[in-house]
Amino acid sequence: MKNIVLYCAILLSILGCLNVSAISMVYNYRIAQVTKQPIFEEFHNKNTIVALLFDQYQKKYQGDIKQNFVGGLGAYIYEFSSYYFRVDFAASHIQETVEHTTTFSGTETDDILCTFGGYIINSATAPLALSGLLGIPTHKILRLQHVDFGFSQVATGLQLDGSYRFKHEGIFVYGARYIYFIARHAHDDAGKKYLFSIGQDVNLLCAYKKSWNRHGFEVGFTQRFQFGARITPHLDDIVKQTDYIRSNFYAVYKYKFLVHGIPNRVLFNIGYGFDERPHQYANKAIVLCWTAWNINF
Repeated sequence: MKNIVLYCAILLSILGCLNVSAISMVYNYRIAQVTKQPIFEEFHNKNTIVALLFDQYQKKYQGDIKQNFVGGLGAYIYEFSSYYFRVDFAASHIQETVEHTTTFSGTETDDILCTFGGYIINSATAPLALSGLLGIPTHKILRLQHVDFGFSQVATGLQLDGSYRFKHEGIFVYGARYIYFIARHAHDDAGKKYLFSIGQDVNLLCAYKKSWNRHGFEVGFTQRFQFGARITPHLDDIVKQTDYIRSNFYAVYKYKFLVHGIPNRVLFNIGYGFDERPHQYANKAIVLCWTAWNINF
């Protein structure tokens, strides 16, 4: 157990030294969920459905600006041999207030995220999986006009994730992901057209989980690095303030059960995060709560 704590401390120290913000639940949830996590090892069926409800509150560093996202996510996973295909979709109601006055309220859809991958190492002790990602936007870029839900740009990327099982000590989980976003047209409040991209996105994950009987508990840390934003015609002030480093700590309680021999699991999550580079669009505090239900048939 001491080795686990020491390893996590070293990794967190490394992550902390690495050098427009929109919420996208499909991307956030995917990095927090490693590729292969069967509900019951002895009942590992091909189809899995995920239903999730979430509430995310965030407060900006500058100005009395607060945003709240309340919505749901649905995912379908199909597994065959040592491979899998997954699709995620979400929608949310957004409310933004500035100095206690509502400046925007509306409902928007997230991107559609498709994932395909499989095991590089298929091991009961230390599995390792590689996945390709394709993000498909469902609406125009609204980030230059008001708060937005989803990145709203075509995205391609790779995700590497795995775990290591310690004898009677639990499981160490890790993941890394790189995403490249393709520029598309956006409009500002005055109706002027721009070619805009949030650039590139790197995500890192480390977590520790423990199971007993039908219960499970997981604590983890994720860090996101968003950089390389570009906009034409060029706007230095906007581009410089779209880069950020975001840290997030989370805890999840899990309970699994059988209904007529079909594996089910409910999960309850709470997370706290913040952007490490204060600027106009950065978040001083991010609080996320979600509950999910999974069924494997």
